[in-house]
Amino acid sequence: MNAFISYSHQDKNYLDLLHKHLSQLTREELINTWTDEEIKAGSNIDQGVSQSLQNAKLFLALLSPDYIDSEYCYEKEFKTALSKEENGELIIVPIIVEPCDWLNTPFKKFKALPKDGKPVSEWKNMNTAFLNIIQELRALLTEPSGLIHLPTKEKKVSSTNYKIKKDFDSIQKMDFQEETFKNIKEHLRENISELNSLENIRARITEDEKNKFEAILVNRNKINNESVLTLTTDATSAIPRINFNKSDFTISYSTGEKRYHNHGNSFNLVDDEYDLFWQRFSIESFNNSNSKKKLTYIDMVDDIWIEWLNSVGIEF
Repeated sequence: MNAFISYSHQDKNYLDLLHKHLSQLTREELINTWTDEEIKAGSNIDQGVSQSLQNAKLFLALLSPDYIDSEYCYEKEFKTALSKEENGELIIVPIIVEPCDWLNTPFKKFKALPKDGKPVSEWKNMNTAFLNIIQELRALLTEPSGLIHLPTKEKKVSSTNYKIKKDFDSIQKMDFQEETFKNIKEHLRENISELNSLENIRARITEDEKNKFEAILVNRNKINNESVLTLTTDATSAIPRINFNKSDFTISYSTGEKRYHNHGNSFNLVDDEYDLFWQRFSIESFNNSNSKKKLTYIDMVDDIWIEWLNSVGIEF
């Protein structure tokens, strides 16, 4: 498969590492990569990039602050790739090499590598991060279920023209719930770490299990102002439940004092016969049209985080 690698020249060291780790996939002729290093002296750069994007079926973007800052990478290469992806002609894979604001870009709708979108630079061993990337790419390139069916030149089919109904079994829903819960916990850990840099604000994780996450937040600027956040997927949790919440797959949370939580809210896993997604559920939102909004785990993290901060008098 022809792969176009989009990167900022400031991130050349990551590109070199990626090439090294791609060696076996290249040797097996599973992938053929192209970067602007292939453009010969005197050649038209725009024409070379455009032609290579036309031939590519896979777009690998090495995301960093420099990438997002690059007008050429972001506005030209990525925007062209995004248009092709929307027409079902290309697969986009973000590779996060440095911490950056990629979750507020269109890249957020694609599964990012390495695992959980953790930047390569934050792994203790960057080779381990790239090994994870290569394993994911190998699965994409070799497993029929991993590849989208790209149209051939003789038969162009837009992926936006068709929506295929599907049934979701319990295992698929369990996997989706577990992945969402894991992502939420990861973001909460990062947020808590950053929060502790604020004066007189302290937070500590007190429990971090597969089905439960708990942390305490203290605002030392106010007397006796602390709040416990409890997050769980366990149906037997002590978090206040809403009796008429019939969903079998939920992520529930509460904030407030340890024994007397101020709020008991949950997000229900639902589907529209096409996709799995989350919706907010609480007594307050039961008759609210906003409760029908499709939520990503990023939306859920934002809701939980803001409510927790507000519970100790911190505006976000």
